[in-house]
Amino acid sequence: MYKPLTVDLKGKSALVTGGGTGIGQAISIALARCGARVVVNYSRSMKEAQDTVTKIKNSGGFAVAIRADVTKESQVKHLIKKTVRAIGGLDILMANAGGPTEKSPTSALSSKEWDLGLNLNCRSVFYCVKHAIPLLPNKKGRIIITSSISARSGGGPGTITYTAAKGALNNLVRGWAKELGPRGITVNAISPGIIWTRIHQQRTPPKLYKNLIKNVPLKRDGQPEDCVGPVLLLASKEGSYVTGQTIEINGGLLMP
Repeated sequence: MYKPLTVDLKGKSALVTGGGTGIGQAISIALARCGARVVVNYSRSMKEAQDTVTKIKNSGGFAVAIRADVTKESQVKHLIKKTVRAIGGLDILMANAGGPTEKSPTSALSSKEWDLGLNLNCRSVFYCVKHAIPLLPNKKGRIIITSSISARSGGGPGTITYTAAKGALNNLVRGWAKELGPRGITVNAISPGIIWTRIHQQRTPPKLYKNLIKNVPLKRDGQPEDCVGPVLLLASKEGSYVTGQTIEINGGLLMP
């Protein structure tokens, strides 16, 4: 009988931005399964966030949903404060919110579209990390960021701001790992490849999606749950000597 991977996160408090859908939902549920108290952050996906909280509670875990637009620093500050009040602290920051925003090629990309993409996929993470740092415990704090295969592959047409932002995140992870290392706080990223989430469900034509999967050595796409294992390792005591790394989760599509 299959038993999902578990690590000991009892007594830990975790914030997952974009925690109500796709990869964020799978991670929220997994962290709670391992004993963490979880804040499921959302901006527009209220129903999905509440459904995620219900699933966690029905399985015996503890979770609350808190709305905040993480592209706005003032809302991030309030989110962090509400998180501490709701779950008693902050040990694990899972900065997951993001996604492609523009639909235009570079030659037609407006300054507004450029700023929107960078805000959602890079500046939002900076805000979350900035305001989480003072609260994370020495020797035990964990920061995990959702990057993308696009940071190394260059992405596909119409995703230039997403690609640029994710590339920046990979270097931010390295910089933060050096900055926070003396406090014993680890900073890492996961880099999903072709994962069946709303990004592909809404933006990738079925025929193109099938062709993309043909190039994956494992000959299948990924599911949000495929991202859970690396996150649990990075969040756990067993992952305490891993920092500054970007872990590829792509079925072999892009190798180091």
